[in-house]
Formats: sequence, C-alpha cells, structure tokens
Amino acid sequence: MNLKCTGFLTAIAVSAVMAQNETPAAEVAAPAATPAPVEQAAPAPAAPIAEQATHTEDKFSQVEKELAPENLFSEPTAVRGEDAAKPVVKETTKKFVYRPVYSPSEVETSGAPVKTIYVTEKPSPETIDTDELRGLIPLKFTFGLQGFIGNEFLSGDNGRYEYDSYSGLTWNVGAFALIPLDEYNMAIKTGVMFEHDKVSNSFGYNVDGKYGEYRATFNQYRISIPLLLSLKGAKSNLHFDVGLQPSFAVSDNFKLKSSERTSKFDMMDKDYRSAIDWSIVVGFGIRANRYIGFDARFCWGLNNQYDDFPSSVWGGVNNLSSKAVSVGATFYAL
Repeated sequence: MNLKCTGFLTAIAVSAVMAQNETPAAEVAAPAATPAPVEQAAPAPAAPIAEQATHTEDKFSQVEKELAPENLFSEPTAVRGEDAAKPVVKETTKKFVYRPVYSPSEVETSGAPVKTIYVTEKPSPETIDTDELRGLIPLKFTFGLQGFIGNEFLSGDNGRYEYDSYSGLTWNVGAFALIPLDEYNMAIKTGVMFEHDKVSNSFGYNVDGKYGEYRATFNQYRISIPLLLSLKGAKSNLHFDVGLQPSFAVSDNFKLKSSERTSKFDMMDKDYRSAIDWSIVVGFGIRANRYIGFDARFCWGLNNQYDDFPSSVWGGVNNLSSKAVSVGATFYAL
C-alpha cells in the first residue's frame, strides 16, 4: 500500500515539473490538488493522540474528584460488609481520675492533655461535686451516736496526803448533733450523754496497834449535755472541740469499807452532792469515712462535787473535783 502511494505521488510530481513551463496557471491549481491526499493521510496518526489526551484528562479529573474535601471526609467504604465501615461503640469499665486545673497558666504551659469534665444536673454514683473536685470537705448537718471509755479522777486538798485522791473507770454513751456555722470550718456540736463513774482508793490504818484497811468507793451516774465549738480545716477531716459541759447528777453512792464494818451513804439523799457539775471539755477527732469517726476528750471539773460531808465519818470527801480522759467512737447517721 505504501509503495503504491509513493509511486503515485512520484508520478504526480514529475508531471507537475514538466507542465510548469507550458501552463503557468496550473501552478496555482496543482498545489490545491496535492494537499487532498495529505489531508486524508494526516488524520490517521492524529486520532490516537486525541484519544490519549482525552484519557489523560479523565485521569486528572478522577484524581481531582478524589482530592475534593467532600470526598476526603466522606464515610469510608465498607471492606467486609456494611457494618465494617460504621464505628463500633465499646463499653469500658476503666475509670479516669481528673486533675482539676484552676489557672489558665497551667493549661497554657503544661504539655499534658486536658480532659473535659462534663457537668450534669442530676448526680449519679460516678459523679463528683465541685467541693470534691477542689479537695474541699464541707460541713453538713448530721447526727448520730457516740460512746467513750476512759479514766476518771476525783481529787482535792483536804490537808491529808492520800485521802483526797480516787481513780477508776468511766464510760458514757449518748446521741449528738452537728450544726454547721459556716460551710467548711465551724460547727456547734451538742448532745445528751449518759455517764457512769466508779472511782475508789484504799488506805491503811493503825489504831492501838491494830492494822487494817479502809476502801472508799464512789459510784456516780449523771446526764451530761456537752456544748462544744467544733473547728476544722477546709480540706481536713480532723476536728478540734472545745466548750463547756453541764452534768446533772442522777445517783451518787459512797461506800466506806473496813475490816470491821461497811458504811454506805446516799450522797443525793443526804444533800451532800451538788446538783450540777460544770466542766471544760477539750478534744479532737477524725472522721474516718462517711459513717464512722474516732474521738478523744479531756474533761476538767470546775466545781466541788461534795460539801458538808461529816469529817468524823470520813475526812477525804469534801472539796473533790473531777477530771477525766476518754477515747471513743462516733457513728454518723448522715
């Protein structure tokens, strides 16, 4: 096919050269006839080029569409079914501890990530309030039961060396109430306590060459009403108590026992006992958790408990005042 075209074109070229001198007008017409085969031959190689250009444009268009924002952030195509492309919500029991940040400088300078704390209207077992987040321990109205046990001391100065000193066991139980005066630091602590003291001492004697022993015992029951001011730090469970405590005697019996005889005296009935005792109370305690606390107290008596007891019977009774040291537990209802 190529040889035929080449021969055909050669014949036309020779004829044109021979006819150049005879017919000048044909010079213009001849070139017009020659491009026809050229125009017919040219489109053959041009068609694949145009097709290639169109294909290249399609590739660029496809890449441009893939890089478009709406396609970059679209939902990923499922690889193994429709459910594989959807995010799976996993439940976890892992608990996070949030460290509160109080100043903007800590947020700006620290490189640690800051966790978002969500505020809810209704509390749940997993939520914490603002005071707990800040490490503050507020005072709240509460009430409960208390119990103490310790040592009681009766002592005075009657001009005799050992006759005016008695010691023994004391215990008291009762109810209390804590009434806050402010949000974190001060509260009134009061209540009603039932107390029992049993103190005694032994003394030797020598009368006309006879040796013997006297044992004097006081058995007391009373009702006390502590009126205390309780102080604590805003971030502490440790509290300090100070105040006054009036005590009302309910029963008081004195027993004097010797080798020969035993004498008993009802100190309330004989009016030897004061009706009200006043004491200064100082103590401290710690609230271990929501329901239990531990306390220690020291009570210093301000008045003499006995007056006008006949010294002929026993000289070591009048002008006695009490002191007590005790420890106990507190049970909170709220």
